[in-house]
Amino acid sequence: MTSAAAPTSAPAGYRLRRPHADDGPAVADLKRAVEVARHGDSDVTPAQIVEEWALPRLVPDEDVWLVETRPGELAGYALVWMEDPPNMFVADQTVHPAHRGHGLSELLLELSESRAAGGAGSATGAAGSATGGAPANLGVWTHEDDTERRALYDRHGFRYARTFLHLEVDLAEAPAAPVWPAGIAARRFRRRRDEAAVHAASQEAFRDHWRPDRMDLDEWLAFRFERPDLDLGLWWVAWDGAELAGSLLAFESPLGGYIDSLFVRRPWRGRGLGRALLREAFAELRRRGIRRAYLGVDSENPTGAMGLYESVGMRPARGAHLVFEKDLAGG
Repeated sequence: MTSAAAPTSAPAGYRLRRPHADDGPAVADLKRAVEVARHGDSDVTPAQIVEEWALPRLVPDEDVWLVETRPGELAGYALVWMEDPPNMFVADQTVHPAHRGHGLSELLLELSESRAAGGAGSATGAAGSATGGAPANLGVWTHEDDTERRALYDRHGFRYARTFLHLEVDLAEAPAAPVWPAGIAARRFRRRRDEAAVHAASQEAFRDHWRPDRMDLDEWLAFRFERPDLDLGLWWVAWDGAELAGSLLAFESPLGGYIDSLFVRRPWRGRGLGRALLREAFAELRRRGIRRAYLGVDSENPTGAMGLYESVGMRPARGAHLVFEKDLAGG
Protein backbone atom coordinates (compact mmCIF):
# COMPACT_ATOMS: atom_id res chain seq x y z
CA MET A 1 0.00 0.00 0.00
CA THR A 2 1.47 3.33 -1.06
CA SER A 3 0.45 6.95 -1.12
CA ALA A 4 1.95 10.11 -2.57
CA ALA A 5 3.28 12.97 -0.49
CA ALA A 6 1.17 16.09 -0.88
CA PRO A 7 2.71 18.68 -3.25
CA THR A 8 3.29 22.09 -1.74
CA SER A 9 3.02 24.25 -4.86
CA ALA A 10 1.71 24.39 -8.42
CA PRO A 11 3.91 24.57 -11.54
CA ALA A 12 5.20 27.99 -12.59
CA GLY A 13 2.43 30.17 -13.95
CA TYR A 14 -0.30 28.47 -11.91
CA ARG A 15 -1.74 29.00 -8.46
CA LEU A 16 -3.34 26.37 -6.24
CA ARG A 17 -6.18 27.45 -3.97
CA ARG A 18 -9.33 26.33 -2.21
CA PRO A 19 -12.78 27.06 -3.68
CA HIS A 20 -15.01 29.99 -2.84
CA ALA A 21 -18.78 29.73 -2.64
CA ASP A 22 -19.19 31.55 -5.97
CA ASP A 23 -16.73 29.32 -7.90
CA GLY A 24 -19.39 26.82 -8.99
CA PRO A 25 -20.11 28.33 -12.42
CA ALA A 26 -16.39 28.54 -13.24
CA VAL A 27 -15.90 24.89 -12.26
CA ALA A 28 -18.88 23.96 -14.46
CA ASP A 29 -17.31 25.90 -17.36
CA LEU A 30 -14.05 24.01 -16.84
CA LYS A 31 -15.72 20.61 -16.84
CA ARG A 32 -17.83 21.58 -19.82
CA ALA A 33 -14.71 22.57 -21.79
CA VAL A 34 -13.26 19.10 -21.25
CA GLU A 35 -16.41 17.36 -22.51
CA VAL A 36 -16.88 19.69 -25.47
CA ALA A 37 -13.29 19.03 -26.54
CA ARG A 38 -13.95 15.29 -26.47
CA HIS A 39 -17.58 14.98 -27.59
CA GLY A 40 -18.56 18.33 -29.06
CA ASP A 41 -21.21 18.93 -26.36
CA SER A 42 -21.71 18.61 -22.62
CA ASP A 43 -24.40 18.23 -19.98
CA VAL A 44 -22.45 19.91 -17.15
CA THR A 45 -24.30 22.72 -15.37
CA PRO A 46 -23.63 24.81 -12.25
CA ALA A 47 -26.44 22.87 -10.54
CA GLN A 48 -24.28 19.74 -10.72
CA ILE A 49 -21.45 21.51 -8.93
CA VAL A 50 -23.89 22.60 -6.21
CA GLU A 51 -24.78 18.93 -5.84
CA GLU A 52 -21.13 17.84 -5.74
CA TRP A 53 -20.30 20.28 -2.98
CA ALA A 54 -23.34 19.16 -0.98
CA LEU A 55 -22.04 15.59 -0.69
CA PRO A 56 -21.99 14.39 2.93
CA ARG A 57 -18.59 14.37 4.59
CA LEU A 58 -17.22 16.72 1.91
CA VAL A 59 -15.37 19.72 3.37
CA PRO A 60 -14.43 22.03 0.47
CA ASP A 61 -11.57 23.63 2.41
CA GLU A 62 -10.02 20.19 2.82
CA ASP A 63 -11.32 18.09 -0.08
CA VAL A 64 -11.46 20.46 -3.09
CA TRP A 65 -8.68 22.26 -4.98
CA LEU A 66 -8.71 24.75 -7.84
CA VAL A 67 -5.79 25.61 -10.11
CA GLU A 68 -5.93 29.01 -11.78
CA THR A 69 -3.70 30.96 -14.12
CA ARG A 70 -5.08 34.29 -12.95
CA PRO A 71 -8.05 35.20 -10.76
CA GLY A 72 -11.23 33.67 -12.18
CA GLU A 73 -9.52 31.66 -14.93
CA LEU A 74 -9.48 27.99 -13.93
CA ALA A 75 -7.07 25.48 -15.39
CA GLY A 76 -7.76 22.56 -13.06
CA TYR A 77 -10.07 21.14 -10.41
CA ALA A 78 -9.90 18.21 -8.02
CA LEU A 79 -12.27 16.74 -5.46
CA VAL A 80 -11.88 13.85 -3.02
CA TRP A 81 -14.94 12.34 -1.35
CA MET A 82 -15.31 9.66 1.30
CA GLU A 83 -18.07 7.72 -0.44
CA ASP A 84 -18.29 4.85 2.04
CA PRO A 85 -16.88 5.54 5.52
CA PRO A 86 -14.46 5.02 6.94
CA ASN A 87 -11.97 4.16 4.20
CA MET A 88 -13.51 4.15 0.70
CA PHE A 89 -12.76 7.29 -1.31
CA VAL A 90 -13.35 8.52 -4.85
CA ALA A 91 -11.53 11.40 -6.55
CA ASP A 92 -12.04 13.54 -9.64
CA GLN A 93 -9.29 15.50 -11.38
CA THR A 94 -10.16 17.80 -14.27
CA VAL A 95 -7.65 19.79 -16.35
CA HIS A 96 -8.61 22.21 -19.11
CA PRO A 97 -7.50 20.91 -22.55
CA ALA A 98 -5.45 24.08 -23.11
CA HIS A 99 -3.44 23.44 -19.94
CA ARG A 100 -2.56 19.77 -20.28
CA GLY A 101 1.08 18.81 -20.47
CA HIS A 102 2.16 21.12 -17.62
CA GLY A 103 1.99 18.63 -14.76
CA LEU A 104 -1.42 19.67 -13.44
CA SER A 105 -2.97 16.21 -13.68
CA GLU A 106 -0.13 14.74 -11.64
CA LEU A 107 -0.34 17.56 -9.11
CA LEU A 108 -4.06 17.03 -8.57
CA LEU A 109 -3.71 13.25 -8.40
CA GLU A 110 -0.99 13.50 -5.74
CA LEU A 111 -3.13 15.89 -3.72
CA SER A 112 -6.03 13.47 -4.00
CA GLU A 113 -3.94 10.51 -2.86
CA SER A 114 -2.53 12.41 0.08
CA ARG A 115 -5.96 13.63 1.19
CA ALA A 116 -7.52 10.15 0.97
CA ALA A 117 -4.65 8.55 2.86
CA GLY A 118 -4.82 11.21 5.57
CA GLY A 119 -8.61 11.08 5.84
CA ALA A 120 -9.00 7.32 6.15
CA GLY A 121 -10.88 6.41 9.29
CA SER A 122 -11.59 10.03 10.18
CA ALA A 123 -15.36 10.04 9.67
CA THR A 124 -18.15 8.84 11.91
CA GLY A 125 -21.90 8.92 11.34
CA ALA A 126 -23.12 6.46 8.71
CA ALA A 127 -20.14 4.19 9.36
CA GLY A 128 -20.18 4.30 13.14
CA SER A 129 -16.99 4.93 15.08
CA ALA A 130 -13.79 6.02 13.37
CA THR A 131 -10.87 3.65 12.81
CA GLY A 132 -7.92 5.99 12.42
CA GLY A 133 -4.90 4.70 10.49
CA ALA A 134 -6.74 1.98 8.57
CA PRO A 135 -5.89 1.58 4.85
CA ALA A 136 -7.81 3.69 2.36
CA ASN A 137 -8.99 2.70 -1.09
CA LEU A 138 -9.07 5.47 -3.70
CA GLY A 139 -11.06 5.20 -6.92
CA VAL A 140 -10.38 7.45 -9.94
CA TRP A 141 -11.62 7.38 -13.53
CA THR A 142 -10.92 8.57 -17.02
CA HIS A 143 -12.39 8.30 -20.50
CA GLU A 144 -11.12 5.26 -22.38
CA ASP A 145 -9.54 7.49 -25.06
CA ASP A 146 -7.43 9.47 -22.57
CA THR A 147 -4.19 7.53 -22.90
CA GLU A 148 -2.18 10.18 -21.02
CA ARG A 149 -4.39 9.94 -17.94
CA ARG A 150 -4.33 6.14 -18.08
CA ALA A 151 -0.52 6.22 -18.21
CA LEU A 152 -0.51 8.58 -15.21
CA TYR A 153 -2.62 6.16 -13.19
CA ASP A 154 -0.33 3.31 -14.17
CA ARG A 155 2.76 5.24 -13.02
CA HIS A 156 1.08 5.88 -9.68
CA GLY A 157 0.24 2.21 -9.13
CA PHE A 158 -3.49 2.27 -9.80
CA ARG A 159 -5.08 -0.91 -11.14
CA TYR A 160 -7.97 -1.17 -13.60
CA ALA A 161 -11.19 -2.06 -11.80
CA ARG A 162 -14.32 -1.44 -13.87
CA THR A 163 -15.86 -0.02 -17.05
CA PHE A 164 -18.85 2.31 -17.01
CA LEU A 165 -20.90 2.95 -20.13
CA HIS A 166 -22.97 5.91 -21.29
CA LEU A 167 -26.26 4.58 -22.69
CA GLU A 168 -28.77 6.56 -24.72
CA VAL A 169 -32.19 6.08 -26.27
CA ASP A 170 -33.80 8.18 -29.00
CA LEU A 171 -37.20 9.51 -27.95
CA ALA A 172 -38.16 10.91 -31.35
CA GLU A 173 -40.77 8.17 -31.53
CA ALA A 174 -43.14 7.52 -28.64
CA PRO A 175 -41.85 4.78 -26.32
CA ALA A 176 -43.91 1.73 -25.52
CA ALA A 177 -46.39 2.29 -22.73
CA PRO A 178 -45.31 1.06 -19.29
CA VAL A 179 -46.73 -2.26 -18.14
CA TRP A 180 -46.86 -2.28 -14.36
CA PRO A 181 -46.52 -5.55 -12.44
CA ALA A 182 -49.63 -6.73 -10.65
CA GLY A 183 -50.26 -4.86 -7.43
CA ILE A 184 -47.83 -2.03 -8.20
CA ALA A 185 -48.94 1.61 -8.16
CA ALA A 186 -46.51 4.33 -9.25
CA ARG A 187 -46.87 7.98 -8.30
CA ARG A 188 -44.74 11.09 -8.08
CA PHE A 189 -42.48 11.58 -5.08
CA ARG A 190 -44.31 13.39 -2.25
CA ARG A 191 -42.15 15.95 -0.46
CA ARG A 192 -42.14 15.68 3.33
CA ARG A 193 -43.87 12.30 3.14
CA ASP A 194 -41.72 9.87 1.13
CA GLU A 195 -38.19 10.86 2.18
CA ALA A 196 -37.50 8.23 4.83
CA ALA A 197 -38.97 5.35 2.82
CA VAL A 198 -37.13 6.26 -0.40
CA HIS A 199 -33.86 6.76 1.45
CA ALA A 200 -34.06 3.42 3.26
CA ALA A 201 -35.05 1.55 0.10
CA SER A 202 -32.32 3.13 -2.00
CA GLN A 203 -29.60 2.39 0.55
CA GLU A 204 -30.78 -1.23 0.65
CA ALA A 205 -31.01 -1.64 -3.14
CA PHE A 206 -27.72 0.05 -4.00
CA ARG A 207 -25.75 -2.14 -1.60
CA ASP A 208 -25.88 -4.72 -4.40
CA HIS A 209 -23.87 -2.36 -6.63
CA TRP A 210 -20.10 -2.07 -6.92
CA ARG A 211 -18.59 0.66 -4.68
CA PRO A 212 -21.92 1.92 -3.33
CA ASP A 213 -21.85 5.20 -1.46
CA ARG A 214 -23.42 5.44 1.95
CA MET A 215 -25.51 8.19 3.56
CA ASP A 216 -27.65 8.25 6.65
CA LEU A 217 -31.05 9.92 6.38
CA ASP A 218 -29.92 13.35 7.53
CA GLU A 219 -26.97 13.27 5.11
CA TRP A 220 -29.23 12.19 2.26
CA LEU A 221 -31.76 14.93 2.96
CA ALA A 222 -29.06 17.60 3.04
CA PHE A 223 -27.60 16.29 -0.23
CA ARG A 224 -30.59 15.23 -2.31
CA PHE A 225 -32.63 18.41 -1.99
CA GLU A 226 -29.78 20.90 -2.38
CA ARG A 227 -29.65 20.77 -6.16
CA PRO A 228 -31.58 23.78 -7.53
CA ASP A 229 -32.94 21.99 -10.61
CA LEU A 230 -34.54 19.12 -8.69
CA ASP A 231 -37.93 18.52 -10.36
CA LEU A 232 -40.34 16.34 -8.44
CA GLY A 233 -42.31 15.90 -11.66
CA LEU A 234 -39.46 13.64 -12.80
CA TRP A 235 -39.32 11.52 -9.65
CA TRP A 236 -41.48 8.39 -9.45
CA VAL A 237 -41.96 6.01 -6.55
CA ALA A 238 -43.48 2.54 -7.06
CA TRP A 239 -45.50 1.05 -4.23
CA ASP A 240 -46.78 -2.44 -3.52
CA GLY A 241 -49.39 -1.57 -0.92
CA ALA A 242 -47.43 0.08 1.90
CA GLU A 243 -44.10 -1.37 0.67
CA LEU A 244 -41.82 0.73 -1.50
CA ALA A 245 -40.70 -1.44 -4.42
CA GLY A 246 -38.63 0.93 -6.56
CA SER A 247 -37.98 4.48 -7.67
CA LEU A 248 -36.65 6.57 -10.56
CA LEU A 249 -35.33 10.14 -10.50
CA ALA A 250 -34.49 12.08 -13.67
CA PHE A 251 -33.30 15.57 -14.58
CA GLU A 252 -33.56 17.71 -17.67
CA SER A 253 -30.08 18.54 -18.98
CA PRO A 254 -28.49 20.19 -22.03
CA LEU A 255 -28.13 16.71 -23.58
CA GLY A 256 -31.68 15.50 -22.87
CA GLY A 257 -33.22 13.61 -19.99
CA TYR A 258 -30.68 12.23 -17.53
CA ILE A 259 -31.73 9.18 -15.50
CA ASP A 260 -29.94 9.99 -12.27
CA SER A 261 -31.19 7.17 -10.08
CA LEU A 262 -33.13 3.96 -10.71
CA PHE A 263 -33.53 1.11 -8.25
CA VAL A 264 -35.80 -1.87 -7.65
CA ARG A 265 -35.62 -3.74 -4.36
CA ARG A 266 -34.75 -7.41 -4.49
CA PRO A 267 -38.23 -8.90 -3.86
CA TRP A 268 -39.61 -7.00 -6.87
CA ARG A 269 -36.80 -7.62 -9.37
CA GLY A 270 -37.39 -9.66 -12.50
CA ARG A 271 -41.05 -8.60 -12.82
CA GLY A 272 -40.68 -5.68 -15.24
CA LEU A 273 -40.85 -2.87 -12.68
CA GLY A 274 -37.58 -1.24 -13.75
CA ARG A 275 -38.71 -1.33 -17.37
CA ALA A 276 -42.05 0.25 -16.48
CA LEU A 277 -40.37 3.05 -14.52
CA LEU A 278 -38.05 3.80 -17.44
CA ARG A 279 -40.90 3.91 -19.95
CA GLU A 280 -42.91 6.17 -17.67
CA ALA A 281 -39.93 8.54 -17.47
CA PHE A 282 -39.33 8.39 -21.23
CA ALA A 283 -42.95 9.30 -21.91
CA GLU A 284 -42.81 12.32 -19.61
CA LEU A 285 -39.51 13.52 -21.04
CA ARG A 286 -40.88 13.22 -24.57
CA ARG A 287 -44.03 15.09 -23.52
CA ARG A 288 -41.73 17.92 -22.46
CA GLY A 289 -40.12 18.00 -25.90
CA ILE A 290 -36.95 16.12 -24.92
CA ARG A 291 -35.80 13.71 -27.60
CA ARG A 292 -33.02 11.79 -25.84
CA ALA A 293 -32.68 10.01 -22.51
CA TYR A 294 -29.37 8.76 -21.14
CA LEU A 295 -27.64 7.32 -18.08
CA GLY A 296 -24.41 5.78 -16.88
CA VAL A 297 -24.13 2.10 -15.94
CA ASP A 298 -21.56 -0.33 -14.61
CA SER A 299 -21.00 -2.77 -17.47
CA GLU A 300 -20.71 -5.61 -14.93
CA ASN A 301 -23.67 -4.58 -12.77
CA PRO A 302 -24.78 -7.75 -10.97
CA THR A 303 -28.47 -6.80 -10.87
CA GLY A 304 -29.00 -7.25 -14.62
CA ALA A 305 -29.08 -3.52 -15.36
CA MET A 306 -27.46 -3.84 -18.79
CA GLY A 307 -30.13 -6.25 -19.98
CA LEU A 308 -32.86 -3.99 -18.61
CA TYR A 309 -31.54 -0.90 -20.41
CA GLU A 310 -31.03 -2.75 -23.66
CA SER A 311 -34.63 -4.03 -23.45
CA VAL A 312 -35.92 -0.43 -23.62
CA GLY A 313 -33.71 0.46 -26.57
CA MET A 314 -30.75 2.08 -24.80
CA ARG A 315 -27.40 1.70 -26.55
CA PRO A 316 -23.78 2.70 -25.77
CA ALA A 317 -22.61 6.13 -26.97
CA ARG A 318 -19.75 8.57 -26.30
CA GLY A 319 -17.29 5.83 -25.33
CA ALA A 320 -16.64 4.30 -21.93
CA HIS A 321 -15.17 5.54 -18.66
CA LEU A 322 -12.62 3.31 -16.94
CA VAL A 323 -12.32 3.19 -13.16
CA PHE A 324 -9.00 2.51 -11.45
CA GLU A 325 -8.27 1.79 -7.79
CA LYS A 326 -5.34 2.04 -5.42
CA ASP A 327 -4.82 1.05 -1.79
CA LEU A 328 -3.20 3.80 0.26
CA ALA A 329 -1.41 3.64 3.57
CA GLY A 330 -3.51 5.42 6.18
CA GLY A 331 -2.18 8.10 8.47
